[in-house]
Formats: sequence, C-alpha cells, structure tokens
Amino acid sequence: MIYGFNTSKVPSLSQVGGKAKSLIETTKAGLNVPDGFVLSVDFFTIWVDIIKSTPGWKRFLETPSKEMCDKLKKIAKDLKFSSKQKEVLDKALMNFSEQSIFAVRSSSPEEDLEGTSFAGMYETYLGVTKLHLENAIKDAFASMFDTRVVEYKKLNHISIENPRIAIIVQRQIPSEISGIAFSLNPQNNCYDEAVINASFGLGETIVSGQVTPDTYVVEKVKREIIEKSVANKVQGLWLKKDGGTVKKNNKNPGVQALSEDQILKVSDLVTKCEKHYGLPIDMEWTVADGGLYLLQARPITTYLHLYDDMITGLREKKNLFMDVVVLTQGFSEDFSVLGLDIFKELLERSKGGLMPSGKDGIILYTHGRQYINISNMLKGYGEKRTRQLLGTYDRPTKIVFEGIDLANEYMPEEKTQKIKNMKKNTLKFFLKLTPAMIRSMSNYEKALDIYNESSEKIINSYQKGIKNNKPFDELVGYTFSFFEEIIGPAMAMLGGMISFARIKKLFKDQGMDDELMALNMDLPGNPTSAMGHAMLELASYDEVQKTDSAEVFVRKLENKEFSENFIKTYNDYMKRYGARGFKEIDIATPRTCENSQAFFYQLKQLHLDDNQVLNVRARKEAGYQKLLAQAKALGKEKKFVKWAKQYNAVMGLREHPKYLFVVGVGTLRKCALEVGETFVKAGRLNAVDQIFDLHVDQIAAAQKDPNLELLPLIEENTSSQRKNAHIKDWPKIIDSRGKIFRYIRESKEGDLVGDAISPGIIRGKAKVLSSPYEKSLEKGEILVARATEPAWTPIFVNAAGVILEIGGPLQHGAIIAREYGIPCVSGIDRATEMIKDGDLVEVDGSSGIVKMIK
Repeated sequence: MIYGFNTSKVPSLSQVGGKAKSLIETTKAGLNVPDGFVLSVDFFTIWVDIIKSTPGWKRFLETPSKEMCDKLKKIAKDLKFSSKQKEVLDKALMNFSEQSIFAVRSSSPEEDLEGTSFAGMYETYLGVTKLHLENAIKDAFASMFDTRVVEYKKLNHISIENPRIAIIVQRQIPSEISGIAFSLNPQNNCYDEAVINASFGLGETIVSGQVTPDTYVVEKVKREIIEKSVANKVQGLWLKKDGGTVKKNNKNPGVQALSEDQILKVSDLVTKCEKHYGLPIDMEWTVADGGLYLLQARPITTYLHLYDDMITGLREKKNLFMDVVVLTQGFSEDFSVLGLDIFKELLERSKGGLMPSGKDGIILYTHGRQYINISNMLKGYGEKRTRQLLGTYDRPTKIVFEGIDLANEYMPEEKTQKIKNMKKNTLKFFLKLTPAMIRSMSNYEKALDIYNESSEKIINSYQKGIKNNKPFDELVGYTFSFFEEIIGPAMAMLGGMISFARIKKLFKDQGMDDELMALNMDLPGNPTSAMGHAMLELASYDEVQKTDSAEVFVRKLENKEFSENFIKTYNDYMKRYGARGFKEIDIATPRTCENSQAFFYQLKQLHLDDNQVLNVRARKEAGYQKLLAQAKALGKEKKFVKWAKQYNAVMGLREHPKYLFVVGVGTLRKCALEVGETFVKAGRLNAVDQIFDLHVDQIAAAQKDPNLELLPLIEENTSSQRKNAHIKDWPKIIDSRGKIFRYIRESKEGDLVGDAISPGIIRGKAKVLSSPYEKSLEKGEILVARATEPAWTPIFVNAAGVILEIGGPLQHGAIIAREYGIPCVSGIDRATEMIKDGDLVEVDGSSGIVKMIK
C-alpha cells in the first residue's frame, strides 16, 4: 500500500504510476531528491470500490458529463480513511517531524508516460501540514474524476471504466529559485540543447503560467550557455513556515534568477536524468540553501523522434536532411510501409543511379518518410551546385538554407562509395538519353508521338498484365519495369523547356511576366488538367444535376438506370482517372473508383456556369496575343510562334509520368487488397488494410510460406512510426541531432510575402482546408492550404485564388493554378494558421504578396 522513495525494490508502474516510479528510481540513482513516499494504487482500491458501488457510477459510464464528474468528485471528497489506511499512513509519517511540510500530488499509472502526459490535469497541493494531510490526499484522489481528466482519457482512447491513482507525499523544500528544465530544446527539437526556465520562489507560478520566467539555452555537449532571456518576474509563490503558501511581489524582478554556474548545474542534472532514462526528459527542480534538488522528472511526449538511420552520435559530424514528401508531394502524412516500398521502386528504376539511396546515398527512405541527405549531396556536388539545386524550392526553404553554414556544419569528411559512383552513373544516364534529347529538339512532333505510344503501351500492359498470377514482389517489378522505357520518350519535354527559356530571354525586362505565365495555362496532354475538364463534363449531365441524393445516384448507377451516354462517359472517366485520389502516390490510399458517393459530392460542388476551366482559354489566348504583338515589334514573330507552338505541344507531359505511376499503383492496390483478403480469411491478418503495413518482400514471403506470422512483422514495421503519430506539421529541414530549421517570417503589417506562382490579383474570402473535401469551397473563395496534389483539382475549379504554405513553381497545386489561370502565391509559411475562414484577403500572384484586408 505504500513505498518510500528509498525502497529497496522499485515497484511496478501499475502500482505507483510514472511520476512516483521516477522519483524512486532517481533517488536510487543518487540524485538529490527530497524524501517522501507514495500511496500506491492498492492503497486506494477500497475507495474506488465504494465509488463504483454508487448509483451514479453506472450513469457516469453511460454519460461522462461534467455534472456526473462533479457528483463523483463530491463523493470522493467525503470518503473516510479505513483503519488500515490510517495505520499505513501514520507509520510512514513517523519518519518526518511534526513541523514537516509536504507537497501532495498525483501519480496515475496512465500519467507522465511517453505518449500521455496528463499535464496539469490532476490537482497538486503545496505547503500541506501533517494536520491537513488527509484532506489533501482525498482532494488529490478526487481529482481523478475531474471532467478535464475524463475528457483527456477519452481523447487518448484510455478507458474510464477502471480509474487508478497513486499519490505522492513529498517533503517540500522552501524554494528560493525554482523552474523547469528540458533535456532537448522544445522550440527546435535539438537533442544537444537543454532549455531552462527559472523564477523566484516555488515553481508553481511557472507551471501554471502566472509568471514569465527567465529562459536559458545550454549547449549540453560543450557546456556553453548559448542564449539567455531575462524576464521581469514580478510575483513569486513562497512557502510559509507554518504551512500553506503566500504570493508576493519579488524584490528584484528583473534580476537574472540563476547564476551562470547554477545554469550549468541544472543543465548537468537534466542531462543525467536523460542518460538515466535513455530518452528526452523534462524535470522540475528547485534551489534552496545552496542545494539543487530534483522534484520530478518525466518523459517529453511531444518531440519528434529521429529514426535510428538518421541519428549521429555526440561529437560526430552531423548530417542535414530535407523532407521531400512535404516539399514535393502535396501532403505531410507518412507513406504506408508498402507505399514507400513501391515509391522507392519507381524512383530507383527511373533515376538510373543519379540519386543513390540509403544512409550512404542521396535519398533516404525511412519509416514512411523520404529525405534528401543534404550532407552527402554537398560532398558529391559541392556547395555551390548544391545551393543552386536547393534554390529551386519555395522561398521559405531557400531563405532557411541561406542561413545555414552548410560547408562547416554539415560537409562530410569523406565521400561514400555511392557518392563516388555518381559522376560515372550520371554520364552513363545522359549518354543513354542523348538520342532522345536530340530528337526532342530537332523533331518534337515525332518525340511526342513516341511518348504517347509508349505511355499507351504501359497503360495497356497494366490492364492486361497486373493480376495476381505471380508473387507480389514479381508483380511490383513487372509494373515498374516499364518506367525504364519511358525515360527516353519523356525527354520530349526538353525541347519545350529550351523553347520557353528562349521565349523568356526574348521578353526579358519588358514587363510581360504575366503574359509569359499565361503560356502555361490549359496545356494539352496534362492528365491532371484533363481530369478537371472531364469532371466538368460529367457534372453537366442531368443525371448529376437532377439527382439530389448520393444514395440515389449510386443505386441508379449500379442498376444502369441512367442514360447509355452518361454511363459510357462515367465509365470512361473511371478508366482514365479512377485510380486518382488524395495522397494518390501511396498504395494504401483509397481511390476515386472505390467511392461513388464521395465522387458524386465532388461533382455537385462544381459551378458549371462560371468556373476557372471555362475562363482559362480566353485568358491564355489574350496573353498569347500580347506576346505575339510584342514579338512582331521586335522582328521575332516567326521564332516566337515556333517556340510557343513547341512549348504548348509538349509541356503538358510534365505531369504524365506521375499519372502513369498512379495508374500502376491503383492497379497494384486491387491486387494487394485481394492478397489481404486471403490473409484475413486464413487468420493471418485482422483487417484487409493491414496488408499495407507489410513490405513487398514480406508479402511475397508470406505467399510462399503459410506459416509466416504477419502480425509480429506489422508491429515491428510500424512501431517507430507510431512514436511520431502526434506530428502533424512535419518539418522540412532537420539535422541528425534532431534540430529543426524553420523559416522565421519578417512580418509587415497586413502583408504576407511568398513566391509568385500564377499571375493576377484577386480579392475574396479565405477558406482554409487541410484536405480536399472537409468543407465546401464556394465560388469566389480563396483556397488556403498547406500543399495540394492532383486530388485537389476539382476544388481549384471553384477557387478565385490559391494560397499555399509549401511548394515552388512545379508543385502540383502551382501547375494546376497556372493551368486554370488562378492567381496563386506559395511559400507563405504557416498560412493555414494565420489566415482564418472568412478573412478577406488579396492574392497577388504576380508579385507573390498576400494582403490581409479584413
């Protein structure tokens, strides 16, 4: 029922909770912890049983409202100590004098764990005398039924049916200075920096937010104070000699609370705690009578766990990584295990050794993420070329890299063998492509015909050849073997790129930037743009316009009650674009063809009479005519017409290879789900979707070996990713010691500065979306999103303007904005936080400025 902090055997977490277990462990480790004891879960079993026997308990489980929580709290506070409880408590108190003062706080078995902190949920009582100790213990116990605790449990999927609590009774130190310390920097996630908050008196004023404390940042390895911010700590909470606390003004509030030496000692203490537990820790500490005390330590629950293949050790040369998923793919979430395998297979086959993968290469695939190893890139390409390549990304990313000393901080000492091989591989790659490159410049029509023939051949091969008639790894290899053949024909775009460069040079410094952008609008051959046109065609049918219910639509579709013409158009759409969808490059993502109801809602949201698809052709033609008139004036009419024709003919292809990949992935998905169904029927998986938690080779091995256990493999595959399940806003740039580099925006009142993506100026009300169809985007509204991908195409049809946090000119959202002639600005860091639904904003896609009007 009770454990002293100096107990010989550390009790289980289920008996004393994380906080108390930590105090016992750190006491045993020789750290300076004020003495005390913990009343275990067993101590309170009798009280829990009494509460569960009341009529209100059943009503609480059925409806855990604030009213029911308050009723249970009242019952808890009225409970009496049993004779056994009194005997145990009195025996523990014999080790303390009558004048002793205590802090009483909770230690739930569910609290202060890696995944759940329960920070500030349970009540803490300070300055408690022996006379008032029993009441404080009852009040702390009763806080287990507080509505905030119950709601937090529900939010974190923790059962409320079996409440458990242990309670710490600890001698309270008459603190002179107190605070909190983190063994990693919570602002930038750096593993090598400790952050310390300090103020005068008890630490409760910091924990509860009553005072702004001093902040000190220490580089732990070098033991250097690298940052100090001294606050005006007006008030302090002080312990009274006869019990209780008093709040009073501090005498010298602006004085630095800790000396330089004390700052380093606190840093050393939190570092010792981290080393003891083997994970990042935050601790509460106090200084009294010249001594430094540890009051409690708990795991930090909200940091980003670096994966093992990214971490470098202390004092080792650091590596720098850039997250490619966030910057280029239009979503931030992890790939599934199988999805990343398949995406890797594509890139390995299509890059021809240009960007080798692995820790010793340029691309690192790890636990659902895809990173560029900037350090290895530096060693392979040199700093100048690397910075040129990094400069092609969005403005915030470019600015962040400009502030990093790449050569001194992150340049490796030696080239890896894979990096050494890159030059040779690059030469081989381009020698192989030379005929196709020459053809793209000398006869682009033939080059375009060859590409179209090759892509048609690939799609036919998908439809005929991707079936579950071979092991899954062979199926994946077969699917992407075609991509080695498409690289050459895809060089048809090269001539178009050269033509556009010539056009830009022709009109340089002539104020024609918006007209040049217009040439990108509505390019033929772009499957994403074509999908938008096809959706509008479908939406215009009476079968959609005169049907109000998705259920009715699906029923009539399945029963073929619609016109033959509509069904043919619908089936043709699904054949071409049914494999597309949000996060479509991941095989685990459901496809459009799998949910006719959702697709019907998308069609109904389109405005047929006035939309960007209808307007774009006129805008493109107007821009072309202005450029043509200027070319005539310059005597370059024929050259301009030739270059513009070539550019228009081939540049729609830039989205096409990805489209082919998505079609292949969609076909593979059907095969994977079929395999998943067989594994579920055999009792090897609990759900069909778990097939996406397996690697390609594991699925193939399971097909060959019916005794291979799959659930342990899934646990191993996904356990590391689950540690980062709380990360929603994945950082773009991070180093191998966990340090995140973020863009710090220079604020100008009313103005947000980003990248000019698609020209034009438009005002409208903002609509902030985190996924394409979470809410309706009405005609004339400004779409605000973190990033977008092709699945967002129908949304763009209604958008008057677009604001994106992430993505340069070639990000999918940027391409579609230009295709539809929608003013677009990208690279507005944290736009989805700063801009709210209904805000009146002005998007200037020509200058890259977003103005907050109202």
